[in-house]
Amino acid sequence: MFSKTSHFGIALGILNILFFLLQYQQNIHTDSNNIYAILMLPITVVLIIIAILKANKDFNGELFSIRKGLQTGIGVILVGGMILWVYQIIHANFIEPDFIDKLAAVAPKNLKLNEQFTPEEVAEKIALFKDNYKFSLFIDIVLKSLFTGFFVSLITSLVINAFYKQR
Repeated sequence: MFSKTSHFGIALGILNILFFLLQYQQNIHTDSNNIYAILMLPITVVLIIIAILKANKDFNGELFSIRKGLQTGIGVILVGGMILWVYQIIHANFIEPDFIDKLAAVAPKNLKLNEQFTPEEVAEKIALFKDNYKFSLFIDIVLKSLFTGFFVSLITSLVINAFYKQR
């Protein structure tokens, strides 16, 4: 099961990096609302479903369990997210040193902090983001994708389990 998870997770990570590089080439990589984010969701869902189905074939007569499906799906999204996170840290440190500054400049517009906080609080939050950007990127990439991966894996596992109970 781990080999299927790692193979599909690595494939998802590479696809995420390619989509990020396409965004970087078009200079929209700091914009959170772009077409690539929308395109990547169905690709992620398909890779998780295929990984769960492939892992299901490897159980050799064992009954499919929802737990195994969740482990596979969450493993795929976790490996893919970690690969993208590591790449973005490398990108921020070596390829585009002002990447974090660009993200910080876009943050007030994206989060609409100007309406909720005073300018001093906005400046403080941006400074905190710049200081802790590795952790902030981790939360943004990995933890948010785990939420999606959990629900996709759960739904897929429930459907597969229901299919096997009917047989």
